Amino acid sequence: MQQLGDARRHFFLTLARARAHGVDLGEALREGLISPQDYADTITRCRSCDAPDICAQWIERVQGGDALAPPPAFCRNADLLAELGRF
Repeated sequence: MQQLGDARRHFFLTLARARAHGVDLGEALREGLISPQDYADTITRCRSCDAPDICAQWIERVQGGDALAPPPAFCRNADLLAELGRF
């Protein structure tokens, strides 16, 4: 069984990754675009990732203004964030 990463770190990585996609997960939850279980699953998927440092570096690049920085292809939440980014 795979060890999950630190819950707090991955919670903040998940929120930052979503914001970099133009998605507010809290707002998506309030608007009914995702369920409470979806929200929890998003964080758990992040916790199962073995490359949080690469993700954190990407988030820093985007927050620093590098709009062309391609998102990490390995993100386990990429499909959900792309879907939510359309709303």
